[in-house]
Amino acid sequence: MTILFVSDPVVGGEEAWRAAMSERLPDIPFKLSTETYNKEEVEFVLCFRAQPGLFAGMKNLKAILATGAGVDGLFLDPDLPDVPIARIVDPWMADQMAAWTTYAVLHFFRRFGDYHTQQTKAEWLELEPWQAAPARVGFLGYGAIGATVGKALSNFGFEISAWTRSHRNLSGVTHFHGINALPAFMARANFLVCLMPLTRETEGFLNEERLALLPNPAYLINLARGRIAVTEDVVAALKNGRLSGAFLDVSEPEPLPADSPLWGMNNVRITPHCSGPTNPSTAADQVAGNIVRVLKGDQLENLINRERGY
Repeated sequence: MTILFVSDPVVGGEEAWRAAMSERLPDIPFKLSTETYNKEEVEFVLCFRAQPGLFAGMKNLKAILATGAGVDGLFLDPDLPDVPIARIVDPWMADQMAAWTTYAVLHFFRRFGDYHTQQTKAEWLELEPWQAAPARVGFLGYGAIGATVGKALSNFGFEISAWTRSHRNLSGVTHFHGINALPAFMARANFLVCLMPLTRETEGFLNEERLALLPNPAYLINLARGRIAVTEDVVAALKNGRLSGAFLDVSEPEPLPADSPLWGMNNVRITPHCSGPTNPSTAADQVAGNIVRVLKGDQLENLINRERGY
């Protein structure tokens, strides 16, 4: 039996995962995909992105364990085996994303970008504060991470709403669901926080037509996946004033090309897909726990729905 960790040049973390898993499951060999291993001995794969052909020859594979909250990278392999797949649901990760999103919203809400510009000019001038009360934050997608982020922002007095694909019982937020409710949701989102999973249905979801549904002012906060937003339409909206600003942790492609106009926009802030890093020391418990569950014949925790893609 072998646990295979698929090395990723962007994500990294190989040795941290090796240490964390060896501590929890010392009797099961842990191999990196960059090392020599026997595919027929691989029973569990830890992976963020699966290139085509990765799983070929793994006749005894029992489960795939994503090393992140999103699993879209696994579907890069068109021959993804028909085995259970689980994703990471880690409170530590959710807290990191809540901190990142709170900063992103407050950056625009308290006009910190404008104050930084004044600082470069040695200008001491109090700017007019936000006039709308309360400012409204709308979430595209509201799962475990969204709920943590929404709670953090509500503590600052923001009015929280959420849009989801289907009806769910959500407390403490104004809930919209279904595509017919999307215009009403968008119309009240001064800060649009994108936390949707990337699927066939959500790719290109934020296009020119939907961005035009936002109120004035409106800011895009994307920490989900870059392909959910049409980059050209976001750039156009920032240029024509439909969007007053954007705080982007993701892009398409990644890394964001050096010639992208987004780099030079004063009303845009960019971070390198770091809003919710996976911490092996906090995530390994659930990964190891899932391996033990499979070996006992039990169902995985945080199991994904393959048809939905998340």
